[in-house]
Amino acid sequence: MSIKKKFAAEIGGTFTDIILFEDVNGKTQLKTLKVASTPSHPEEAVIEGADKLMKDWSNTAEMLHGSTVATNAVLERKGVSTALLVTEGFADTLEILRGDKTNIYDLFYQRPAPVVPRNLVYPVTERLSAQGEVIIPLSEAQIRQIAGQLKEQGVKSVGICFLHSYASEKHEKMAKKIIEEEISDCIVTASYEILPQFREYERTSTVAITSYIAPVMIRYIESLYHQLQARGFGGEIFITQSNGGVIPMDALRKEVARTLLSGPAAGVTGAVFMAKQVGIEDIITLDIGGTSADVCLINKGNPLVSTTNEIDGNAIAVPMLDIVTVGAGGGSIAWVDGGGMLQVGPQSAGADPGPACYCRGGTKPTLSDAMAYRGLLRPDHFAGGNYKLDPQKSRKVIGEIAQQLGTTPDEMAEAICRVMEANTMQAVRLASTERGYDARNYTMVAFGGAGALMAASIAGELGMKKVLVPCYAGLLSSFGLLVADIIRDYVQTKVSLCVETSPEDLKNQFEKMQDKAVQDMVNYGFKRENLKFQYAVDARYQGQAFELQVDFDHIPENGEEITNAFHEVHRARYGFNSPQNLVEIVNYRLKTIVPQDNDLLSGMKYDEAVDKEEYVVQKALMGGEWKDCRFYTWSRLPKDAVIQGPAVIEDETSTCVVPQTWTAKLQKNGSLILEKEEN
Repeated sequence: MSIKKKFAAEIGGTFTDIILFEDVNGKTQLKTLKVASTPSHPEEAVIEGADKLMKDWSNTAEMLHGSTVATNAVLERKGVSTALLVTEGFADTLEILRGDKTNIYDLFYQRPAPVVPRNLVYPVTERLSAQGEVIIPLSEAQIRQIAGQLKEQGVKSVGICFLHSYASEKHEKMAKKIIEEEISDCIVTASYEILPQFREYERTSTVAITSYIAPVMIRYIESLYHQLQARGFGGEIFITQSNGGVIPMDALRKEVARTLLSGPAAGVTGAVFMAKQVGIEDIITLDIGGTSADVCLINKGNPLVSTTNEIDGNAIAVPMLDIVTVGAGGGSIAWVDGGGMLQVGPQSAGADPGPACYCRGGTKPTLSDAMAYRGLLRPDHFAGGNYKLDPQKSRKVIGEIAQQLGTTPDEMAEAICRVMEANTMQAVRLASTERGYDARNYTMVAFGGAGALMAASIAGELGMKKVLVPCYAGLLSSFGLLVADIIRDYVQTKVSLCVETSPEDLKNQFEKMQDKAVQDMVNYGFKRENLKFQYAVDARYQGQAFELQVDFDHIPENGEEITNAFHEVHRARYGFNSPQNLVEIVNYRLKTIVPQDNDLLSGMKYDEAVDKEEYVVQKALMGGEWKDCRFYTWSRLPKDAVIQGPAVIEDETSTCVVPQTWTAKLQKNGSLILEKEEN
């Protein structure tokens, strides 16, 4: 018998989602599991799930992992003592930021504290021109002196970011070599390795954060790897990135910053895969978990990407899926503000103590409590019956806040849901309308534990006619890890006007980056013939302060092709363009991809042998009334089932609500498509 296995685990704020993929003689088998997250020691939930699902780790080729460890290390300031070497005169870069003020009306506003304190920022006497020419040579003696001070202070991680190092790596490379010689156990991160890109603050901030969290993330992954090895695992660990791809563990040292905010990215990858299976390419994803709602827009199967990102007020300039996040999840707490208005979130009950109905000590009303109160989450069927709910506790906390606002518990339960929907709709508008896209032209893909609970109501309010709820909706982030390609992004700043850029210039620049990419990927164990490349440039009108990314599936033939494409991208984003203005290339970008072999997963089919629909009728609070509602078990639906709302379709990982004016149809791969009936 031929057996191959893949194990995927994604750590969320409330639950850790796990999927075991087995290829047994060419036939796909998937086993799924949800376990409570363990925020203080996140690997414990992964190991718990592994022990429950995996009795034999032999023949397991890959462990795919999505984790919030890097993000939490920044948010909670639990990185390591980190030093930063910068060009003399630029020691205050992290404090100055861009000189802006996030809230101009806050008289007591304070900029976020940088992850590297000012006393550990060391100015270095050196200088390069913007063309990479040496103006002031680097002093080896000064670097060795600084290294001695760092060693005395017990610094374990050092970042290096010199002015204009994107044009020449000479000084950073020399400084890194010296520090590694002087402090053997120190992790040294130089900007030329991870972000050879202009804009001094963004590059410095990215290097600082990478250095701050690199030892934490490396220690975590190595600990997890050793625990899996003790169980017989001999394969490779791949870590999810914020660009939707994964990287091997060996690439982590240079790519730590790319794992920040990566949790929602795997879900987007899974959503794109599932949508393509049913012939849909233009989608808006809605991932509602325990603590947040994440929204991403995808055109023709390609998610929007952003390179201007922040975490806790600190810039991260690596490519990330353009995901809009709001604090609206199943654990979001309902509360009354100073003006007597009902609010939901962003505070969350999280995994511990969780919503009141989870019976873990939670005492505040949450969205999950409102859903349990309304009868949409049934006590013995939540998460496949693995987590018993107590609606009585929900009634108690909902009643308390209802009394505070002088309304009935019924009205309060539905009001909590409506406020949550309004918060989430704002995220959808930010991801679509405010970027120049009409949400009505897209299909909403809902997943996460609570996504399918809310999706139809939210889509209906936005004028969207169709919702796709994928099979494994509650575990789609883990599923996304299974189907994610191995991706590594490269960038290089080189400024020139399109009219002055020759075809040879374009070809030489991209081929130089491509050679570097091939060398890296071969060192990680991948074959040259398996690599695919995507090309892009960041361009702007001459005199503009910021640029737009222009994508190509080939190396652009000349500057005119880039100019014409930029005019189109500018019009799509801002509603106008200026063909009379010169276009300037700022950055060259290369995406290197090792496509995953997803043939078996692509062939997933729903083959449950059920003759007819089976359901029970129970009361549920909808539209101010307790109505008869049909409850179905997802895995017991017959092929081609068509379900009229109001109905609830329950799965071990999620619950799908079909409102009264909607119809749900089962697809060949087990997913559901909900469509709004025409008036």
